[in-house]
Amino acid sequence: MLKRALIISAAVAAAGCFAASGIKIELNGTDDKIELKPGKADQGLTVVNADSKYCLTVASALNLPDKWQKYSFSFTPNKEGIVSIHFCAPSSKPQGDKTDITFWTAYDNITITGTEAKNCDFEFVGQNNLFDGWSGNPANMVTGMEDAQSGKNYIVVWHNNPVYQTLKVKPGQPVTVTFYAKTSSGPVKK
Repeated sequence: MLKRALIISAAVAAAGCFAASGIKIELNGTDDKIELKPGKADQGLTVVNADSKYCLTVASALNLPDKWQKYSFSFTPNKEGIVSIHFCAPSSKPQGDKTDITFWTAYDNITITGTEAKNCDFEFVGQNNLFDGWSGNPANMVTGMEDAQSGKNYIVVWHNNPVYQTLKVKPGQPVTVTFYAKTSSGPVKK
């Protein structure tokens, strides 16, 4: 129990050190009581069961560059069911402040192996300007931009405004998530 508390403290401390932006991805298997075991992660990423054994938080320990950088992590579910994956950004509330500092992160060219995922390159736009397979605020969808990592579309998110989808997972089948991320100044105005 102490070891787990120390890991969670380290992840929270790492998330609180951001001066510009960072990665934060949340996975949740609570509805189907799916335990999520952290797997391998690229250097600079932490993957921990922060809230419970049914939830994972992926966070970066360093500020993101303003150019696309590739990252990867994995996890293994203990049984079949639905896990949600939320791409967001870290938040920080300086001591004495009443509001969080808003950090923006851009994500693109996501690859998820070990399960099926929809439209991970964000190139198919659905109704209400949402990318097919994803849910979130249409303002977080960036379309027709030359600076996309792949194609012309990507997402920009912050902690309270994620973009997410659900994944159907199988017991003991590792899931690997590879993605590109960079710092962002927020939704793109055309």
